[in-house]
Amino acid sequence: MKNKPLTKSRFKLGLECPNKLFFTSKKEYANTKVEDTFLKALAQGGFQVEELARLGYPQGVFC
Repeated sequence: MKNKPLTKSRFKLGLECPNKLFFTSKKEYANTKVEDTFLKALAQGGFQVEELARLGYPQGVFC
């Protein structure tokens, strides 16, 4: 079995959680939430809240 190279991104991931480093190298544990419609709806809702806040506070500071 060949291991994936330890890149800067994978090193940081391993520091955060060693289990994540193990599981991200396994195809059977691939992230399937990229196409999740529920997550897309949540993201869209976040943008709507941002626009509503901007309407209520037009002179506010955007960070």
